[in-house]
Amino acid sequence: MTTDATVNFSGLIELILARLYDLERGARPGTMFDLNAVAKDLRVQIPTQWIFDAGKVLESRGWAEVLFTFGGGCHARLTGEGRIYVEEEHGKGLIREYHEAPRRFFSADPDPAGRDVTSATRSQHATIEREREPALELLRQMDDVLRHEASVTEDQRADLLIDVEMIERQMRKREPNRAALAALLEPLSRVPSLSAPVMDLIRLFNNP
Repeated sequence: MTTDATVNFSGLIELILARLYDLERGARPGTMFDLNAVAKDLRVQIPTQWIFDAGKVLESRGWAEVLFTFGGGCHARLTGEGRIYVEEEHGKGLIREYHEAPRRFFSADPDPAGRDVTSATRSQHATIEREREPALELLRQMDDVLRHEASVTEDQRADLLIDVEMIERQMRKREPNRAALAALLEPLSRVPSLSAPVMDLIRLFNNP
């Protein structure tokens, strides 16, 4: 296969699985990765709709846990079955080809934070993180509180931790989606121990 070729849908699934496997190395346990960002690094052309559909397939076959958001957002993390699929190089051969030469398929090396690896982009992200450190610190506090919160069920805890992670991802963007932030904060605001940090976050959002 050449890098200027197209990839069929099953091939896209294989490349996403292999890329997620590499991305999770060194990342915080449980991190979910933006599949649209993964696709953006591909050297081959694919229809935009395929990313959302790929998330559905990964979820239905038990290869990944997938979170779908408004506007076509799709974030995923591998399950144990997904990791085994990659390690044993199942599929039609693209996982093996990816292992031999990742740069044949992707324009950048995998980065656990989902960032580009160019110096200009690193500089931009460093500036954003400095400016938004107060908000990021509040999110770290909320994550810690949730992990020890006795008033929520384990399922609720898992969902709320994902909400915190998604807010953090928005805050690391140059232009956070305010509608998405409001939707993610709403269920967090219903946890009494989080009401104060949620209000602090809202004040920071309104006074950047």
